[in-house]
Amino acid sequence: MSIINTQLGDDFAALVNGATKAIIDRCVRLGLRDVQVQAPTKTSIGRWGIEDQHLTATIQKQQLFWIGNHFETDVRQNFADTLSKAIEQGYTTEMLADTLKAQFNDLANRSSHYWQGLAEHTALRIREFGRLQGYRKAKVKYYKLVVILDDRTSDICRALAAQDKVYPLNDALEVMDNLMALDTKSNSLDDARDYIKALAPWIKDDQVEYDSNMSPISVAGAHTPFPPFHWKCRTYTMIYADMGL
Repeated sequence: MSIINTQLGDDFAALVNGATKAIIDRCVRLGLRDVQVQAPTKTSIGRWGIEDQHLTATIQKQQLFWIGNHFETDVRQNFADTLSKAIEQGYTTEMLADTLKAQFNDLANRSSHYWQGLAEHTALRIREFGRLQGYRKAKVKYYKLVVILDDRTSDICRALAAQDKVYPLNDALEVMDNLMALDTKSNSLDDARDYIKALAPWIKDDQVEYDSNMSPISVAGAHTPFPPFHWKCRTYTMIYADMGL
């Protein structure tokens, strides 16, 4: 890592990290703005406060989002460990390349469509965090799902739309806060992965229940209470006004 820092310098790291932080900040602000539109009388939502800065800073620090079979912390740690070992044992360039290729072989053949989908998916998750933060500031008690119904809609989201459930905000905030409280430095990466999967599992295809006409009507079992519910999910949340703010 010392050699890389010497060759590339702090400016390189700052350039990459700065762009990532800017995107995270923007997505949280967009989520808050969405809530401001839904609840225009709640003027405090639009003010960028300490609690909003804390949420953004925590997401920037952890970045617990999946990349292939890894999440960002996993990639960073494994990359650092491999480089340290290579330096200690005098790896040639070819040996280091082969080791990294084997370590991240599931990422080697990802197409541009995958990386574009990952960017969209991650941005939507962070924007949803911003919405949840806005609901908290607006003292919202309940929210519903808005499902975009077209030829791209998954059976998972069609089933959620058919259920037409009202979700208590406190349950969603508890999940989000617990995700943000995860300390990857004090836990092994395997433990962190298991923790995330248990706390906010995606909906699997076999959880979808169908009626006699094979129309999706409900989802069985546990799943995260807010989007995204699956890869490239487009569903989002909205205040449930009938039960009040």
